[in-house]
Amino acid sequence: MSDWMPHVPALVLVVVLLWAPGLALQLVLRDVRPLFPLAAPAYGLAVIGTAGIVLDLLDVGFSLLTLGVLTLALWALAGVVGLLARRARGPAGGTRPGTAAAAADRTGMFGLPPVTVYRGAVVLGLLLGAALLVRRLLFVVQEPGRFAQRYDNVFHLNAVRYVVDTASASSLTLGRMVDPDKAVAIYPAVWHGLAGLAYPLAEQSPMVAGNVVLFVVAALVWPASCLFLTRTLVGPSPVALVVAGVASAGFAVLPFSVLEFGPLLPNLLGLSVAPVALAHLATLLGLDAGSRAGRARRPPARLVHLGLCCLVVTGGAMLAHPNVGTLLLVLLVPMVLTAWWGALRRAVASRQGGRTALVVLLLPLSAAAWTYLWDSLGNDFIRFAHTTPAAAYGEALLYATNGRQDVPWFLVLLTVLGVGATLARRELRWLGVAQLLVVSLYVVAASAPTGPWREWAVGSWYQDSFRLAASLPVVAVPLIALGATALADLLRRGAEAAVAPERRTLRVRRLVAGGTAVLLVAASVPLTQVRTMRDTLLDTRARFSWDTPDGILTEDERDLLERLPRLTDEDDLILVNPWNGGSLAYAVAGSRVTQYHIGGPERARMPEVVAGLTADEPARACRTARSEGIDFVLDFGRQYLEPDPPGARPYVPIDTLGETPEASFDLVASEGDAELWEVTAC
Repeated sequence: MSDWMPHVPALVLVVVLLWAPGLALQLVLRDVRPLFPLAAPAYGLAVIGTAGIVLDLLDVGFSLLTLGVLTLALWALAGVVGLLARRARGPAGGTRPGTAAAAADRTGMFGLPPVTVYRGAVVLGLLLGAALLVRRLLFVVQEPGRFAQRYDNVFHLNAVRYVVDTASASSLTLGRMVDPDKAVAIYPAVWHGLAGLAYPLAEQSPMVAGNVVLFVVAALVWPASCLFLTRTLVGPSPVALVVAGVASAGFAVLPFSVLEFGPLLPNLLGLSVAPVALAHLATLLGLDAGSRAGRARRPPARLVHLGLCCLVVTGGAMLAHPNVGTLLLVLLVPMVLTAWWGALRRAVASRQGGRTALVVLLLPLSAAAWTYLWDSLGNDFIRFAHTTPAAAYGEALLYATNGRQDVPWFLVLLTVLGVGATLARRELRWLGVAQLLVVSLYVVAASAPTGPWREWAVGSWYQDSFRLAASLPVVAVPLIALGATALADLLRRGAEAAVAPERRTLRVRRLVAGGTAVLLVAASVPLTQVRTMRDTLLDTRARFSWDTPDGILTEDERDLLERLPRLTDEDDLILVNPWNGGSLAYAVAGSRVTQYHIGGPERARMPEVVAGLTADEPARACRTARSEGIDFVLDFGRQYLEPDPPGARPYVPIDTLGETPEASFDLVASEGDAELWEVTAC
């Protein structure tokens, strides 16, 4: 734990970067619904993602200064909007957000004021979720400078350095790192922009900066979003809010599975605020707890305002990763059908033919718009099935996806109770259907044969079951919160039944209600944490360890990379093999390399370059070195990300320089088996 203390300022900076612009934009838009500060990071991502694009188009550097100026401008605008709103409203004022529903009753559990219980539940739920997630992340990551030694991190870590070096965090141009000739090279850049801003306070290390962002996003933004969604859908139930916070830390599939598999860092960032976008959509469609409680009919201006807020938070989530947009489209299906059916019933009851016809027409129009958006977010990247449909359904329903043995049985039980609670409440049935749709899409990705149907259904997720598995908790958390309220009610009734009728005073009933709620909350922590994700945590921890059989870097290789600034000049170009970690010379040392990721257009010509540079004739090696501008070669041996990957075979001649030294090279430095060779053929 002491290793992390020097990085507390960087952690605080990332929290401020997510919350300060977000809160400012919320105040500008006057979006101050219950628990609105917990939704601020979704607005913050919208600000950061948009700023990265706009500043790049204006040829202005993306930095703490420029983002700070933009944030201050938003705060100033928020102040003006607030002043105008107060003048328009007059001195009457109103009830503060988040307390109206809780204040309906004047006494609550243990005789405490409901507002006190409600606020305490929010704080406790957030603290428990954050603490449990931090504990797990500390176990997994181990040290600030470690990283998940997986395929995607070759790109992510280099991209953080690229953001710092170019002062650009535009999602329209981040892909230029691997394809500099493209005018538009789209890749979601918000994660890398955040890490780039934290870089100066994170030992100027992309690894440390990435871990700082990881801790804030996974351990704070995600549980905050879960509490916000639960409050929106379930209402101000203290039990639901605390259990939602605990449940957010109880899934192996998020965040740990995406770290072990990918790491899918932009996906993790987008999913961390997906509950906020879902909550806003539910409010817009009148499916939130406030609307169900009989709130007055909303005027068109209010609907326009809610729609604008939806666009902002959804846009922020999609700037983090477009997969969130497709997930929301899936969840919209039962939501829109529920809202449409309610509107149709009201239109028929009003006996206004024109209104009824308009409502009927809305359904095919919505279906057409949905289909257009769905098709536009797909792609043809192929991953293959790994199991049968029956097994896939079992995996998804037990949150033990992709063949894992970790089953959070208590969360499964609460999910079942939550689905039962939705069946008993017609206005919430869409929530259970939404979860079933996500489960079914996982089944398609995990078990369906390759073909047009599979591509259309799960193409947006690269036909990848890991990405879809990580989406399961978004809807599961409010279902689990509903299940917890149902279980608490069952326990309360059982406890009350055990008390003699003549002793069931109001005070006793309050004590029983409070006691059963406290018992359930206290039990939820060990029941969701103890041995529920042991194998996943061990597997993920192994990915963050040095000297793993299929890792990217060994400690010796990292040490040699850290020496590169003293061994090479700034303009020198190093020939590397991305399959054994050589590309990370850029992330670690800022050195120019021939490939910044395993993919990319330059890989097509690598066999010719390697063959020319390692040719027996020094003259040919000299010509290749001059034409390509190569000055040094990194030999990191034949430990690759995968056992004998075909893509690594063209690099074998430079991965074995130490075994058969060539006359065209001189050994400059080494750390263990890791070697740096200078091209001396010329």
